Order: sequence, then structure tokens, then C-alpha cells
Amino acid sequence: MAYPSEYYTKAQEIIDKRRFDNSLKAEKRLREVRSKIPEIVEIDSKLSKTIDELVKIILSDKPDKKQLIEQVKEENLALQERMKELLRKNGYAVDYLDPIYTCRKCHDTGNGDGGRCSCFNDALKAVAAQELSKSLPMGLTCFESFDLSLYSDTVTPGMNTKRSPREMMTQNYEYCKEYAEYFRVPNESIFMTGGTGLGKTHLSLSIAKKVIEKNYSVVYGSVPDLLRRIENAHFNKSEDETEVINTLKECDLLLLDDLGAEFESTFYVSCLYELINSRTGYGKPTIVNTNLSGAELKKRYSDRIVSRLYSMKTLVFSGEDIRMKLKKKK
Repeated sequence: MAYPSEYYTKAQEIIDKRRFDNSLKAEKRLREVRSKIPEIVEIDSKLSKTIDELVKIILSDKPDKKQLIEQVKEENLALQERMKELLRKNGYAVDYLDPIYTCRKCHDTGNGDGGRCSCFNDALKAVAAQELSKSLPMGLTCFESFDLSLYSDTVTPGMNTKRSPREMMTQNYEYCKEYAEYFRVPNESIFMTGGTGLGKTHLSLSIAKKVIEKNYSVVYGSVPDLLRRIENAHFNKSEDETEVINTLKECDLLLLDDLGAEFESTFYVSCLYELINSRTGYGKPTIVNTNLSGAELKKRYSDRIVSRLYSMKTLVFSGEDIRMKLKKKK
């Protein structure tokens, strides 16, 4: 996939920061252990001397070079064992002073065998997802600011349920909170349906916030905006179409807000199905929000799309527009 050059620069900056942060952690551990176990300082010094001695022997012309090398190696191993023993006795793991790496394959360099390490590619995808979600309106949106008291605790007449809006929303809230807390990939997708102003976007963004904190890549956008971006890339070549589509397909979590607000077109319907179907095949979770009813969805979209939507975990949002209630409170 071809990304703009600045994406590669930002991805390398992420890798470099990991390496720097890990080196600081390792240095902090070493200072801590040296202060608590003074003998470690002496062992460190002896280990360094064995390395220097080994280099000298290898570069020398001594006839017993092989035997001398083995002697230095044995001394080095004995010192390492003594260090591990001291660490164990003082309540540390034996590898506590080992170098710290986020990626053990490339040791946080970003380079693998014959090219980029997979960790660099993951960082690159995260940068692309971040760029695509620049408009992510996180703000004060979080689970803590979601007010269940705004929903009526009285069963709504005429509704095909014996539960009040508050009961239904409490169940939705608890599900979303647990989903975010234990987020993983692969995972099930979520389809949120209900009238305007009932908290679908709020809970979606609350999930996104938690997922981002866990270092997963998240892309958020209204369906009209994302589809227009794909359309412009496809017809006007405003950006790399493959890059945009693959970022949407490959991010760890995709939030599609306001399904049904987009202009009706065969191209958009085709893009939507391809996107949702591909992510389902990859096991990549998607959260889709809509104000449309089941009947309106069936009228507007193909059976394939509607079937995909309702195969997700469906959360029905009920009640009165809480945005109006919040305005009255102010």
C-alpha cells in the first residue's frame, strides 16, 4: 500500500520513541538494582572486563587461543549466573536487567529481515487511521459522562417491550462498557439503531476512547463523509483510493456514524457492502449507527447489507431526544 512520505516519518518517530522510552526504563531498573544490591555493580564491571578480554584474545596470535576463549566464556557465564541468583534472592525476575523491547523481532528498530518489521507496518497503519480520524470528536465523550437519568424509567406505551427506556439503555451502556474494557481483535461488530439524540454516537466514541488507550487503531467518520472521501479518491484522484479503502478495511475498529444520511447511489451502496463484508471476513469489528428503522433500512439498502447489519450485536436505543433534555437543564 502506498502511503504519503510523511506517514512513514511519523511511523518511524513512533518506533524511535518506543526505543528511547524502553532504554530509559532499562536504565531506571539498573539504577534501582545497583542501589539495592551493591554486588551487582561489581559483577557488571567484571562482565565488561570479560568482554574486553575476549576481544583481545580473538585478535591475538596466542597458540592456546581456543582454550583461553573457553576460560573467559566460563567466567562470563558464572558471573551471569551469580547475577541471576542475586536478583532472585532480592525478589526480582532473573531477566529484570535484560534490555526492554516492545518488539523482540527487530529490537525496536523497525527493520526486519529484508525490509520493514511488522511493528513498523502496524505503526504505519495507526498513523493512517489517525489521519483519517482527525475529526474524531472525543472531547468530553466518555462512559463517565453518559447520564442514564436522562432516560425515562416508565415503559413507553405502544412499544413492543415491557422494559423502560432507562432499563434498555442501562443494558446497552453496560454492554458497551464491557466491550471496550475487554476489547480484542477479532471481535464481534455492533449495530446501534434508534432515533436521533439517544446516545448512539456518545457510546460509540466512549468505546473508541477506551480502545485508543489500549493502543488499537481506530477510524471514526460519518458515513456521508467517508463515502465522499472514497468517491473523490476514486473519481477525482484527490488521494490514493487504495490507501483510503485499505485503511478503513484494516484498522482495528471502524466507527461508521449516521448510516442513512448519505446520498443514495449505487456506488455508495457497493462501497458500503464491500467495506462491511471485508471487515467481517477479516474478523475486524465495526460499529455502525443509524437513525433509520428496520423498514427504512430494507427499503434503502440491499438485502445483503441489511443481513450483515443485523448479524452484528444489535443494540436498540429507546427514549426521548436527550440532547433536548440537556438543553433544558442548561
